[in-house]
Amino acid sequence: MKKVWIIEDNEDHALLIRRGIESADCAVLHYPDGMKALEASREIPDEGSRPDLILLDLKLPGMDGFEVIQKLKEIKLFKRIPVVILTTSSRREEIEKAYQLGAGGFVSKSEDFESLTAKLKRIKDYWLHTVEPPDSAPIKKQVVR
Repeated sequence: MKKVWIIEDNEDHALLIRRGIESADCAVLHYPDGMKALEASREIPDEGSRPDLILLDLKLPGMDGFEVIQKLKEIKLFKRIPVVILTTSSRREEIEKAYQLGAGGFVSKSEDFESLTAKLKRIKDYWLHTVEPPDSAPIKKQVVR
């Protein structure tokens, strides 16, 4: 079973995202802020227990999404987990910063449920069923001679 984490402070948005992602083959865990998600990430015992995808809002209380992605990418088991920014923003500087910090994607939330659901289905299909993720072990640099 695939696992998706939603890091989203707006309960209504979290519920809509859950409805668009959750299925028989996909479990969803919701964290209302970055601190709770980081606490949970540090308690992950092994690779098999970590999420397969993280959907992260930028506008969070206490610690914004940029800080969250930066801290998640510092945790060994989370370095290679795709993090997709899912937010109401579409500001160019935020998009650039998200990718610089290691985001795998940046998606603006749609106003209506049908459009949001369609986007979430494409995100889910791509990240959980289409691409082949790398191992969590860091890539060793090879010296070419």
